[in-house]
Amino acid sequence: MMEENMTAEDISEENVMEGIQKNSRHDRKNLWIRRVVGIITGIALVLIMAVTAVETAAYSDYGFYEKEYKKYNVNNPDGIVNMEMDELVRVTKEMMAYLRGDRDDMVIYAEIDGLEKEMFNDIEKYHMADVRELFIKGLNVRRISIAIVILGITFLSLIYGFKRSIKSVFVNIKRVLFTVWAAIFVVAAAAIVDFTTVFYIFHYIFFDNMAWQLDENISRLINMLPEGFFVDIAIRIGVIYILLNLIILALAFWVKRGKLFSLSQKNKIGGTYEQG
Repeated sequence: MMEENMTAEDISEENVMEGIQKNSRHDRKNLWIRRVVGIITGIALVLIMAVTAVETAAYSDYGFYEKEYKKYNVNNPDGIVNMEMDELVRVTKEMMAYLRGDRDDMVIYAEIDGLEKEMFNDIEKYHMADVRELFIKGLNVRRISIAIVILGITFLSLIYGFKRSIKSVFVNIKRVLFTVWAAIFVVAAAAIVDFTTVFYIFHYIFFDNMAWQLDENISRLINMLPEGFFVDIAIRIGVIYILLNLIILALAFWVKRGKLFSLSQKNKIGGTYEQG
């Protein structure tokens, strides 16, 4: 009888251990699901911020271009871009509209040396067609990335609840951001040492032809946008990207501390905060 009791106790203990092991496996599985989806969502968010930083730097303020043109004396009367500043800014807006897909071609006329002339030659237009394709691909990547972020958060929310999902996503986003920052630090350090080489490597990676190697003696485009301009706009893009990162990290900090949801809860129950 004693042996039977002991056997029953052993069986019960085994069942408990099996249950614990099953729960442990289940928890590990859930952790990996949240981690993988969180990392994918984080990568998508990095792409959204990167494209947004480029677009904001390039399109938010045409006064930036005017300052750059003055800084590098682009419309020097003795150069091949001898034109009024207002005309040069107008050409810039037309060119940027083309890159964004808001204009069909790069056939742009302007008053140069006192005469109406076509601004860009065939090689310049060929290269800018490549740039346009690259930029539009970037915009499409951002659209897809936005969809991934929405789907990722929705998927996790349906399984684990919205609050827990948001926390998981932000924890993994921090991991992705820190990894990307490490890569950016390496590239930035290389650019500080030799920007020209980094600039050339970028073009070798993203363009499958040599049309980007323009002759400054005949190319108005390369005189409009000298290397110094690209240094300045790269810094501008970097600053905007860092600011976007800081916003995400601040949200991640608030979510981790539970402050974001506690504020929402206080709004609901009529605490010290006004109801939204």
